Amino acid sequence: MEGREGAPDSPYLTDNLKDYPTELNLLSENSTKRSCSAGEMIYIQSEASRPEFYLIEKGRVKIALLSRDGSERTVIIQERNTLFGYAAAFDGHPYFHTATALEPTELRVIPIATFLALNDKHPRLSAVIIAAFARVTRMLILQIENDSFMDARRRVAHMLCKLASEVGQTTPRGILIAKKVTQEDLGNLTGLSRVSVSLALNHFEEQDLLRKKRNMIEIFNVEELRKVVGIS
Repeated sequence: MEGREGAPDSPYLTDNLKDYPTELNLLSENSTKRSCSAGEMIYIQSEASRPEFYLIEKGRVKIALLSRDGSERTVIIQERNTLFGYAAAFDGHPYFHTATALEPTELRVIPIATFLALNDKHPRLSAVIIAAFARVTRMLILQIENDSFMDARRRVAHMLCKLASEVGQTTPRGILIAKKVTQEDLGNLTGLSRVSVSLALNHFEEQDLLRKKRNMIEIFNVEELRKVVGIS
């Protein structure tokens, strides 16, 4: 795990197009608007894919895997200025995950034919897709690593460290994960049961490493959590 602390492997994906303002404007100008209500499924795992992908203008979208028994594994939570749905748009195969709006969300819908035509004139557009693929691929590989080699306590600690790095806000005592994060959410993100997550959080709270409050978590000692994970 050495050297991994700076890796962009948080499950929160936020504004990863900031280095491509011209390309972002091109995509926005050559797309149509779609509004989604909270809880609306944008597409569903295993259904036939559509030749289009999506840019989040406002709101949040959850990318998740669903099993036959109804259990869920959250893969990514995406926010403004991020893309999703591009893999299925390019290869034409059925969707391999489900995308759900977590709150009222505004999307730009980009037809794949439009993107390819634009890319002929603006080759740098391809870098936007490559960057998106690279970010998600790295994150998924590191998730597999975590699932394969970490016990429950280390997996929870690692997820908390990633969330603190990506969406944390500094407080007088430490870092507040400034998103609504329930124990069920942590379970879905780490592939653990709610009971396992609760036991790990209670242990860290007893050690005065963090405090749970109103579906938010304030971390008092990130360095100690990193030691639990094996990151120094």
